[in-house]
Amino acid sequence: MKILIAQLLNQLVLSQCVIAQYRYQIIQIFILRSMSVSKVQKLFFRFSYYKNLDLTSPYPSFQARDMTTTHTMHYITKPPCDPKIMTFGAFHTDHMLEIDWTEKMGWSRPQIIPFKSFSIHPFAACLHYAIECFEGAKAYKGPNKTIRTFRLDCNMYRMKQSAKRLSLPDFDGAELQKCIEGLLKVDQDWIPDRPGFSCYIRPTIIATEEALGVRASSRAKLFVVLCPVGPYFPSGLKPVRVFCNTTTIRSAPGGVGGYKVAGNYAPTVMPLKEVQQIGFHQNLWMLPDGLVQEMGVCNLFFFWKNKQGERELVTPQLDGTILPGIVRDSLLELTRDMKQFKVIEKKVYIQEVIEAISEGRMIEMFGSGTAVSIQPIEAIGYNDKIYEVKYDPKLNAGELSHQLFDMITEIQTGNKPHKWINVV
Repeated sequence: MKILIAQLLNQLVLSQCVIAQYRYQIIQIFILRSMSVSKVQKLFFRFSYYKNLDLTSPYPSFQARDMTTTHTMHYITKPPCDPKIMTFGAFHTDHMLEIDWTEKMGWSRPQIIPFKSFSIHPFAACLHYAIECFEGAKAYKGPNKTIRTFRLDCNMYRMKQSAKRLSLPDFDGAELQKCIEGLLKVDQDWIPDRPGFSCYIRPTIIATEEALGVRASSRAKLFVVLCPVGPYFPSGLKPVRVFCNTTTIRSAPGGVGGYKVAGNYAPTVMPLKEVQQIGFHQNLWMLPDGLVQEMGVCNLFFFWKNKQGERELVTPQLDGTILPGIVRDSLLELTRDMKQFKVIEKKVYIQEVIEAISEGRMIEMFGSGTAVSIQPIEAIGYNDKIYEVKYDPKLNAGELSHQLFDMITEIQTGNKPHKWINVV
């Protein structure tokens, strides 16, 4: 039986998207077949979620070569490159990308048009049933003023998976990437060239069928908007205090926690407001049994010594309840290439975390995400007690998280050539 399973695994590795999408379910089947948990984890988490991306579509898709551009007649005054002014989501660029879809006609031609507000029917499915998904990526201007995107192909892949989960129309991810690059060229003057600044890219698909009722929408709109943003930490990294939420969960097994869909975010607003009122910055999301998931909208990393004294960088495994973060994936590859400590994806329970802190084995904790890149953690609140987490006050972070922040930044800004960067 084990030989048969191994042969099946080798065949499945050829289809990364199948494993990426159904990895958790397949793991459960193999465990039931008496394979050890550790062996199954080693087999399934030895490759990236984003390896060998398939961005193609079996259905007719829009094509970037058909894209038209209408330039605005009313250019917006650009804000100054001041981190106190150019905050996240505060400003938009002059243009946007828009592509419509209907069940009868398929995709329309992509259009770059002047930024505008939408006129939308009050019955539109996105307004009532949250049938919408989105992405978040960034573009940068490097030392020679060239435009660079960071792993945008991964965002296209993840968006295709989210759209499929909501029965929204499929598309060719490579063609959408080309369209986005065209939009970046049109609005290239909006992309800041100062260190720490970037242009946030927000692709979105919304269901626009003009009828009430929970069902697959017969109409949809794909649009992309751009937002110039300053550094998340204007004066350097800043650690946060997180609250271990034992009464509210972000996502459940079998749900949509592993997809970037709108319905995952609205329910987190009230719990965030509540913990901020008691002195914390974010929630640490867990399941009722203490299984750790995410922090706010970030993936989590624990750098500790195990009970054998070995250093390990541990992050919760992708079990379907956790978003497969692109920065998360990047950090896993960078740290594995270091070959300085074990890098592990596995189930992590809050009891293990508290034990590691209490026994002095926790070296540092941090989160990761597109907006923040790296987010150091200085303390966690759990069961009416505060547990302080080590970090270097001079760095406002742990040594590893500070090193990784510098590494990611060097790659994103073009100071260090890397396969993850695409020059537009």
